[in-house]
Amino acid sequence: MITSLDFQNLTEDLKSYVLLNNGQHVAERSYGIYSIQLYVVYGFFVEVYYLPGSDEIDQIVAVHSDEVLNLYLENISITDAYM
Repeated sequence: MITSLDFQNLTEDLKSYVLLNNGQHVAERSYGIYSIQLYVVYGFFVEVYYLPGSDEIDQIVAVHSDEVLNLYLENISITDAYM
């Protein structure tokens, strides 16, 4: 298991590998030209910045701020948790 700081110090290829094998997609949002996907991995959150239309990843960043996480709240549905 790794920490968010350990994760942030990995190469982009290793970050992608960790997310693919251990991450769980949580939510998504748009910002400017990016489609940003939120994942949880090893107990911390990670944002993946995609360039739509090219399927290229621009950056992968561990999230350390509740302000960033609040941007996703309106896109998360918990209705399935009550069924």
